[in-house]
Amino acid sequence: MRSRLATAAYEIVADGGLKALRLRSVAQATGVSQGALLHHFPDKNAVILAALEQALELARDDSIASHDSAPDGAEATLRAMLAEFRGFFYSDRFWVAMGITIEASKDAALYPTVRRLVTRLRKPIYAIWEARLCASGWSVQSAALTVRTATALVSGAAIRRFWAEPDALTSQIEADWIAERLATR
Repeated sequence: MRSRLATAAYEIVADGGLKALRLRSVAQATGVSQGALLHHFPDKNAVILAALEQALELARDDSIASHDSAPDGAEATLRAMLAEFRGFFYSDRFWVAMGITIEASKDAALYPTVRRLVTRLRKPIYAIWEARLCASGWSVQSAALTVRTATALVSGAAIRRFWAEPDALTSQIEADWIAERLATR
């Protein structure tokens, strides 16, 4: 039941943003009473955290599957990592997580919990890519730098979509980044 409620909360936020999340709507979406909802989640913040966790767990599962199916080799690893990051940063899962994080940043009691949750669920994804890069010849420091710049590159491109039309320049930037990372590993 807890999982069904978390899924419903995530879907409500994905469809209408955090402002659409109401305890009543989560209960209705799962066919339970608000009392039953409150049995699993004591307050709205707990439901918000469950929606965030659901988004990040779904993203984690996709990321692991993407990593596991990626071809070997330095360039192939970089391309697979960028593709996996695009899969996350261009998805509803990221936007649900980002919307919740932005709203939580205004709540001194909730925000630290949100940060810990995001770190717990995203950091291992970055670590598996770092390990894969190390296996392809990068030093530990260079692998960490490569993953961090890849996240910045792709998340920035994802946000840019709101202000500008897609163009070939993003692909060129990624190609140049790949060439630079291959040359400096």
